[in-house]
Amino acid sequence: MKKENVILTCYSLLRKETPLKLDCGKICGGKCCKGDSNLGMLLFPGEENLIDGSIEIKETENGDKIAVCNGTCDRNKRPLSCRIYPVFPLIVKESNKEKIKTVFDLRADCPLTNSEFEFNKTFLRKVKRVGKYLLLNEETKEFYLSLCDDFNEELALLKLLQKNL
Repeated sequence: MKKENVILTCYSLLRKETPLKLDCGKICGGKCCKGDSNLGMLLFPGEENLIDGSIEIKETENGDKIAVCNGTCDRNKRPLSCRIYPVFPLIVKESNKEKIKTVFDLRADCPLTNSEFEFNKTFLRKVKRVGKYLLLNEETKEFYLSLCDDFNEELALLKLLQKNL
């Protein structure tokens, strides 16, 4: 499957799904959509070809591409990172098997990650499916696995720090 088709499929999965069954932006004033000209959402391979002109694309120091917006966008044209925020479909090993679990994104600065809100179960299931689709193209798979490795390293470090406190 072409990388752009993988991303479009992921977009389609999450087109109408959100973390809560209400507009969570009302809880924090849309904090996730407020940044500056250097803060943005990570783009997956091929996604830069799908972003319209209302969202600026920048390259980070390590060569990753990020989408930087002005705080408003057409929800149907949001990058995948925006659609899955504030969770991440993490690949973990359990009983010698790899599984995809939906976890809070450690990088997320979102009040939902520190609260007892009941997440939309359909949203969480579809984020897991996004992880499966990202494995269907070699380039998106490599990028996604690298993100999972980084995330798992951060989790291990956090556990170590908590243990030593």
